[in-house]
Amino acid sequence: MEARQDQAAAAEGAAAGGGSAPARGQAGSTALPTEYASAADLVRGELGAGRSVHLECSRAAMRAAREAVQEVAGARRAAFYLEDDGGFDRDTVRSYLRFFARLAGDGAAAAEAIDHFGLRGRAGALVSKLTAEERVLLSFARMSLFDPEVCFCERPLLELGPDARQVVLGWIGARSEAGTLFVTCGQPLREALLMPGRAFWEEEGRFLAAEVDDADDDAEPAFEGDEVRVCKIAAKAGDVTLLLDPREIDFIESANRVNYASVRGELYPTALTMDELEGELERFGFFRCHRSYIVNVQKVAKVERYTRNTYNLVLSDARHSSLPLSKGRAEEMRDRFRWK
Repeated sequence: MEARQDQAAAAEGAAAGGGSAPARGQAGSTALPTEYASAADLVRGELGAGRSVHLECSRAAMRAAREAVQEVAGARRAAFYLEDDGGFDRDTVRSYLRFFARLAGDGAAAAEAIDHFGLRGRAGALVSKLTAEERVLLSFARMSLFDPEVCFCERPLLELGPDARQVVLGWIGARSEAGTLFVTCGQPLREALLMPGRAFWEEEGRFLAAEVDDADDDAEPAFEGDEVRVCKIAAKAGDVTLLLDPREIDFIESANRVNYASVRGELYPTALTMDELEGELERFGFFRCHRSYIVNVQKVAKVERYTRNTYNLVLSDARHSSLPLSKGRAEEMRDRFRWK
């Protein structure tokens, strides 16, 4: 019980934050910053300006970001999900969440959290017996009890399958709509782009903003007919050049200034630009769903919407990948493929 009280006290202490005044934001500026010198500066600038932010970054940067969140959050209610969160192994799921529900001042909320995060069938199981995915869901269920104003999460989607990922992203979207600010760290840029807010990636200690779509982008290139034309996409696998059939490609991803073709769960770099790839692949049923992504529409299994401005495409590929669908392109995609 002593260990349990210590962990609960630590959780409450983290929620209290560091008490420092928030960093001065840039909400009044028409041009958002596109680069920061460090993870701490990034969090102070974005969170201080009332924007959620998501980082593809190293573990050292994750630690710096967490400390900055505690500083900027001040007296606001803050919730933290850390990779090494394990819960209390000798508790059951039900008793663990009831304990935190009492701390939050609503002992009855535990049952609702259990249902919302799909843990009803595991409510009587010991925390020590949960799978990695179930432990993540348990942590998010715990955070939900406090109606947090600020959330910090380390690699939140890492252990999640498609269904659990949908539950977590749905909760993040709903909380974001309610005003909660999120800082997530460590996940690949593709997953960072699924979150509501701005995404950044780390390069030699600096943090660069991922490109986002402009609703007023130039018109799509016109499709010129049904003429037959051989198309192979050149990509590299070590010293070997692969010539990929478009039908084999699940999606194209632009990350950290390199473009990749995803085939059966593996990423292969290609020297072609995104505009060149879009021009080559459009006639084979591909669609530019985001400035950084071109998707094989035949592989799209679901279109998910988590907030007014946040859409995801879930694929039927080997990894059940989720890709961002930018707001400016969602209407065009519905019209082109008659998805009403």
